[in-house]
Amino acid sequence: MTEVRDRGARSGLLWLVLATCVCAACAKDISADVAGALQRVSLASAPSGVSPALWADVQRFYMTRSYAAAWTGDAKQSAAALRVLRRAAEHGLPPARYISADLPGLLAPEGKSIADALDRDPGRLAQLDVRVTTALLTLGRDVAIGRTNPASIDPRWKVRRTAPDLAASLAQWTSTSLDGWLDAVRPVHPEYAALQKALATLQPQVGSEAMDDEAARRIALNLERWRWMPDDLGERHILVNVPAFYMAVREHGKPVLDMKVIVGKQDRATPLFSAVMKEIVFSPYWNVPDSIAEGETAPAAARDPRFLARNNIEILRRGGSRDDVVDAASVDWNDPEVVKALAFRQKPGAGNALGHVKFLFPNPYDVYLHDTPADSLFAKEGRALSHGCVRLDQPDALARYVLRDSPEWDEARIQTAMHQDEEKHVALKAPLPVFIVYFTAWPRADGGVDTWPDVYGYDARQAAKLH
Repeated sequence: MTEVRDRGARSGLLWLVLATCVCAACAKDISADVAGALQRVSLASAPSGVSPALWADVQRFYMTRSYAAAWTGDAKQSAAALRVLRRAAEHGLPPARYISADLPGLLAPEGKSIADALDRDPGRLAQLDVRVTTALLTLGRDVAIGRTNPASIDPRWKVRRTAPDLAASLAQWTSTSLDGWLDAVRPVHPEYAALQKALATLQPQVGSEAMDDEAARRIALNLERWRWMPDDLGERHILVNVPAFYMAVREHGKPVLDMKVIVGKQDRATPLFSAVMKEIVFSPYWNVPDSIAEGETAPAAARDPRFLARNNIEILRRGGSRDDVVDAASVDWNDPEVVKALAFRQKPGAGNALGHVKFLFPNPYDVYLHDTPADSLFAKEGRALSHGCVRLDQPDALARYVLRDSPEWDEARIQTAMHQDEEKHVALKAPLPVFIVYFTAWPRADGGVDTWPDVYGYDARQAAKLH
């Protein structure tokens, strides 16, 4: 009887040992196998639809982690990743671009771990981990520098932000608290954060993506434009906002001088770029641009012999000196080759197209800020009326500001210099950055948003690029 009991005990013990071995096999640590699979996946060629730059970030992210899984081995991390992806809407971006329909279920399987749900298959776990990383880095890049290239809206739109090191920052925030990552890579400008808050007030009314509402859509487009702006605009700078027909001199982000402006017509749109103001010119000559000379000035002179004298315009020979003035009566206006060899300039004076002063910031478009004799145009609501340069409502006020570091240039001397027969160039002691921008929505201090018409159609063009 004792022998039977011993045999039964040994049999039970054997089954317990076998069961323990089976459970141990089930609980085997597969992290090394997943890391190996991650290394193979991430070092392969970029998947279809993933740009080389983005894939390089994915690769660097996993190299930083020695190819350890980031999301599929920890339920808290997978939940944090999903939370961050859903925050795309806070930036005016569609969450569906980053979260495919099956991703929430894969990252939060009901009643199971991610590993068990994927049959503890290292290859499948690696593929999912890379998929989440790619989605996060795509969102991070979109938030940091935008989904679109501004040059695709207008080739002359040159302002760009330098992208942060997204792979390094994601790796850093993954090791702490991922929830703060998007705030760390988004544009630093307070206007961006203010527009985000304004968008948040609209989202409960029109859904989490807030893209079916015109006001929300406009804010989203303008958030994208802030992603193109450099982080550092300078402690002092000039901002010309084309759709608002408005210019502000800002110190530490706050306007200290502002005024109405006139910008280019739709067919002569003012380009969007940044440059540095280095010089002011009092009582300037207006060197008539070739396009205006060929299309307007020369034909008018051919029709009316007194046109040039009446408008105080003189003729120069191209390639000659500034003093090599040509007698209008000697010009054969019927000979196109003769006319092409001529240049035109308007002398300083009350009727000069540039008014009494211009502000130069070297750029490839030959665009600058200047006075105008046509002051009545500032009373108009829509002021897209120039040939591309920016006309100022209060040019003397800007002259006083940019020369404030030069005490010798007091109000009396400025007014004298603005009303001479000769132009005078004055270099600025402190060069001033100038940004010509295009914002159709701008946050107010009270939490509201000012909006302006899409004067050049860039809102519509940008929206089309995002679909």
